[in-house]
Amino acid sequence: MNFSKIFMIFAILASIGISIIVYCFFPSYTVTGFEKALDGVLLFSSITLGFYGACLSVLASIFNTKIVKEIMHDQKYRREFVVISGCNLVTGFLTVITTIVYQVMLANKGLPETPLRLTNSLWSGFVFLYIFLTVLFVTITFMIFLSNSDDQSTAVHDGRVGNPDFFK
Repeated sequence: MNFSKIFMIFAILASIGISIIVYCFFPSYTVTGFEKALDGVLLFSSITLGFYGACLSVLASIFNTKIVKEIMHDQKYRREFVVISGCNLVTGFLTVITTIVYQVMLANKGLPETPLRLTNSLWSGFVFLYIFLTVLFVTITFMIFLSNSDDQSTAVHDGRVGNPDFFK
């Protein structure tokens, strides 16, 4: 079993465990200033989703490079990257949506305890799962960007344009 599968299994199990612990022992919505923390999580999730989009656009722009072609032609690596990217994107959006719903629920003071505890637990699980999957996505993306092949050319180019019709 490779690293990313083990990491994803760990992330899912840890998030479920955190959700159960939060549901049973820690109603974080009772903490003073928790609304500010929700604002921070919403901001963090939005910024990292933007970073995620930027990374995917950079990958799309370098799609024809040798290392990306190697990864995308290997079905195992391609499937793994698509699964990690998709899970990260879905979890990020679920985190944002759950945070917004949670903020609305907290603004309505007359809600019963059980829906607040369930939302608190679900929200905590999504936040931690999103953090874990973001770490995995960033790690895999940097491994793609920074991987070196032994057969790459080390020739230094003089910077001149190679097309003689360019300046016409």
